[in-house]
Order: sequence, then structure tokens, then C-alpha cells
Amino acid sequence: MEETTIFQEGSSLVTSSRIEIDGQTFAVRNVGSVKVDKPGRPWFAGFLFVVGLAMLPGKAWVGGVMLVGATGFWIWQQVRMRTLVLVSGGGETVALKSTNGLLVESLRRSIAQAISTR
Repeated sequence: MEETTIFQEGSSLVTSSRIEIDGQTFAVRNVGSVKVDKPGRPWFAGFLFVVGLAMLPGKAWVGGVMLVGATGFWIWQQVRMRTLVLVSGGGETVALKSTNGLLVESLRRSIAQAISTR
């Protein structure tokens, strides 16, 4: 069977027989399924954010502003993070972590298509 390209963008390539992501190559025949994990809610960062808000009216307002800004950015980054996981008989392998949700979802869809056509 001839190898056909299903998806190609940047350093990511999905064909009917192989998956290449950021320099790692996986054989489609060894992948049983693919999934995208989204992070849980960053509770500790949320706690620090609330502490920073509580510091704003007092004398430590500068520290409060810094804490609110830093934890707000941390929460924003964590909520956007997506993890592409390949599942095989040997367990789960993290293939990619990215804040580019469109790329991760496109890869998941393409890998699922490659798995279903083998």
C-alpha cells in the first residue's frame, strides 16, 4: 500500500503509515488510539490569585499586584495547554504539549483517520 499524507504542518506530519511530531516518529500500526488531555483547574494558582486580591487594599498592595499578575498569567497559560497522547499496547505516550489547540486537535483528528484506514 502506498503511503499517503494526511496532515502536514511545520514539524508535524501524519501519513498512512507514520506519525512525526517534533522529531519523534511513531508507526501508525503501533498506535491503538489517540486523545487530547486538557489540564484540570489550577487550584493552587487560584488560591494565590485570591491571596493577591486580598493584599490589594492594604500596605502590601505592590506585592498583591505582582501576585495577581503572575498567578493570572500562570492560570491563563495552564488553561490553554493541551496534551496529545498516543495510546498503544505499551501504555500512553505524550507526543506533544502545546497551547495551540487548533494544531493539537488537527493532529488528533489526522491520527485517528490514519488509525482507522490502516
